[in-house]
This record gives sequence, C-alpha cells and structure tokens, in this order.
Amino acid sequence: MRLLGQLHLCLGSRYGYKNLLKQMHIKPSALQRKNLDILWIARSSYFTDKGLYPYLLSTYFFFIEEKVRLPLAKALLPIIKDQNNKGLLERAIKEQGEGWEPLEPFESSWTFFRKIGIGSLTRQQFDDLSQLDFCRLLDGVNIPKDADLSLFWAGLVDFLSNSWSILEEFCLAIEIKNNMQKKTPLKTESSSIPQFRSLIYWPDMQLEHHFVNILIRLRAGWDKLADYVLAPYYGVKPAKKWGARLNKLDQTIPPELNARQKIFWEDWLRNATYIAEPYQLKDMRDLELHKIAVRAKETLGSPSATYAMNDLDNFILFEHFRLQESFLLVLAMIRTA
Repeated sequence: MRLLGQLHLCLGSRYGYKNLLKQMHIKPSALQRKNLDILWIARSSYFTDKGLYPYLLSTYFFFIEEKVRLPLAKALLPIIKDQNNKGLLERAIKEQGEGWEPLEPFESSWTFFRKIGIGSLTRQQFDDLSQLDFCRLLDGVNIPKDADLSLFWAGLVDFLSNSWSILEEFCLAIEIKNNMQKKTPLKTESSSIPQFRSLIYWPDMQLEHHFVNILIRLRAGWDKLADYVLAPYYGVKPAKKWGARLNKLDQTIPPELNARQKIFWEDWLRNATYIAEPYQLKDMRDLELHKIAVRAKETLGSPSATYAMNDLDNFILFEHFRLQESFLLVLAMIRTA
C-alpha cells in the first residue's frame, strides 16, 4: 500500500514515476544479488582453487595511466568485500604516495608490498582490486537522471558472467599446457625403416581452440561493457558500429562528469579506441567470425606467414588485462560521482 501511495503521488509529475523506479533499482534484484555473489565467489575462491595463475586474477595497471591509478584505487576501496584485503590496500595506498616507481613485469604495483617482499601468492595477490561488493556499487552515488538501472544491473551480471567464461577458458588452456609432452622426433636405427613426420600435434589444436574462444569472449566483453553497463547507466542508446558507438558515448557522457570522473573516462576511451586499430582485438575477432580466420603456424597456418602460438597466448593475456582494467575504470567513474 505504501508503494501504491508513492506511485499515486508521482503520477502528476512528468519525472516522478521514472525517479521512483530508479530508487527501486538502486540495489540489484534478489536474483541479480545472488548472481553477483556467485560471481564474486568465483574470483575469490573457485578460480584460485582450480590452479589458475594468480596474476590472471590481479590488477597490474598495464592499461591505466599513472595519474589515474591512485584515484581509481581510492574510488574502489570502500566496496572491497574482503576486509583483510581492504585493510592491506588502505596501508598500500598510504605507503604508495603520489609517485610510481618503475616496475618489473607482473611486479606488484604497490610500494608497500614490494618493500616487504610480497609478490604473487599461491592463491592471489594482496593488491587485487577485482573482488568487489558489486551490490554496494551505487551506495552514496549521484545517479544520472536518464539511468536505466534495471538494465544496468542486468548488464553488470552479464559482463561478469562473460568474465567467468574467459577465466574458465584460461583454466582449460592451462590444463592442456601442463599436460603437454615434448615433441620428440621418431628415431630409427636403420635407414631401411620408413621415416614418419608428424602433421599435427593435437594439443596445439586444443590450445588454439581455447585461445580463440577467449579472444571472442574478450571482444564480447567490450560490447557488454559499452552497451549494457555504460550506455544504460548514462541513458545512451547504443549505435551499431563500434566507432559510432564510442562517438555517441563520448558526446553524451563527458558533460555528465565531474573533473575527477573525466580522467577515468579518457583512459577508458583510449583503451576502447585501441581495440579497433588494425590487427588488434576487433580485427582478430572479425577474421574469426566473418572472414577466413588466421591460424597459428603450429596448427593449420603457414609456417612463414602467420603468428606463433606463443604470440596468440601473449595477445589474449594482455587483452584480458586491458578489458578488466577498463571495467575498473568504469566502476571508479561511477563511484566518483
């Protein structure tokens, strides 16, 4: 009855009903809350117990500019779910200061952890920023007037579910890597015995299969992040083509942002633009789905005119980091309103 009374009072206002619905969706629905908790558990427990390399679950700021790193960490600190991790990050932020020392590959981004010699652990790094309490994401935040929060929460769950699939594919690829045996040439003692040459090494085919699945999922993650997290939150109707989509978002969103939010947006837009450059993620995915796909030289590709499997491995690894860090940029932008 109370809700019906609120609805009745709002009917005379052009925006009242819309604002009431928005208030109803400040928190995700019961089903969305359950799903968000499941997806948090996936990062905090499920994957760390499946042998997934800890660095795949950590934040390294490879694709976040130096000036943006501390503001991002401070913006997300209040919604870190694990209180021990939150306390460690509070100490790390205090010790870090405003400068960033040169880092070795996959070294901790935080001065505090480097000084006391903490690096990658068997389960996960202490300096991780991805185990967040997503249900509290909008607590105390000024919501944009045209936000569609129901679609936003659905999009957030969908993006995180896609991230789960990416990490699961990494698990399967790692299992194949661990089981691979060295390819040894067939030895014969007599030249009269026929010689055989292996045409294909099936574990290479399996490994490429999982790498390509990750690549496609990474590209899907960008669509989900742009169309179903950013666009509904800021009331933007997405365009069909990626370039037009980015232009529309860039025309609509920045006027809604304060100075602190704009540094997150600029970093996000730089990464989102980069994936559409020649021979980057968009091209790789389009070749796979819409044209004749390129294969690695260890599988069905030309030994002299295509990439090695290791190149594909490194490509998807760093595009995974780019997508995850760009997601954190979006969350920090929302939290800074």
